[in-house]
Amino acid sequence: MKTHKIYQALVAAFFASITILTGCRKNDSTAPENRLESNLVFFVDTFRVYSSDLEGEGLKALVDEDEKSGNNYINAITFSNNKKFVYGYKTAGGAMQIKVANADGSNKKVLKSLPSTASISFLGGFGDKILYSIVDYSSSKPVTTIRTMSEDGSNDNSIILPRPSIAASGGSTFISTAEDYSGTKPSFSSYVLKFKNGTWDEASSFNIAKVNGLLRASAISDDGNTLVYVISADYSTLVYDVFVLDISKRDNIAKKVLSHTFPTTGEGAVQFPPQLSIALANGNTNISVGYGVDVDKQRYATKNDYYYVQNIDIEKGTIAKKWKITGEYGGGLLAN
Repeated sequence: MKTHKIYQALVAAFFASITILTGCRKNDSTAPENRLESNLVFFVDTFRVYSSDLEGEGLKALVDEDEKSGNNYINAITFSNNKKFVYGYKTAGGAMQIKVANADGSNKKVLKSLPSTASISFLGGFGDKILYSIVDYSSSKPVTTIRTMSEDGSNDNSIILPRPSIAASGGSTFISTAEDYSGTKPSFSSYVLKFKNGTWDEASSFNIAKVNGLLRASAISDDGNTLVYVISADYSTLVYDVFVLDISKRDNIAKKVLSHTFPTTGEGAVQFPPQLSIALANGNTNISVGYGVDVDKQRYATKNDYYYVQNIDIEKGTIAKKWKITGEYGGGLLAN
């Protein structure tokens, strides 16, 4: 696929660790069947959503938004509670939309249309709702609004809460993170918002103590009890550290799972710290870390470029498995 490198930050990969509705067997080009399969990878190439197996094989297009314009793209994507794709999409005409499609790519429709001056800054499944935030740039000072809506686009309401950074799909928890670059070393702090019966439970919500380091990526378990984050000492280091924190209650201490140095030669080699993303998977026993490897250094992704995934065993603190999605570059992981 010809992935334009300018869109590399928009590309997303989805690691499915539980059953989802999907299509045919590997290398089968027939029409999708309505059956359940497990352990697939989902990722976005600018304006398409693909699936493959865990080795990057059996590539299959599911959602296609190609308008032949060069200006349209998917800027955010998530799974709803009913395992449908919900995604932010910028049309060739410049308007931003929130759309929904079945997990096999069928029955695409627009849930909400936004003006061309607006952008989607967060989108996530949250219980039986879709939680999202939009930024409107029509005035001199951008205005951020946080909203929820039902999967069919109804019951779209504004809420007054801190801006979400990551959200538990079960609807019990979301986290608002603020990063601080004002000092000599970067740091970040987070506020954990707990919910009961769909309502914010302020008494059960709490702050996480400031963490020193550059936040590279973070993820949260479906039940909202486990937070995973990756940090580096600064912008240039090729070392990252993975931590797990129990956020079922306040004042727990994060556990360091792994410290890893990016290789500069061979498989997975990079010369500069790449954009990282992570996901909890396999019942929260594994952490998947993904990043793009730009082999040919061309404007478009080539057949030699690949998206590299490392699967970390949390208990052992080791990288248990690695695989590539060839012909792709960049990405972000999401546990389903």
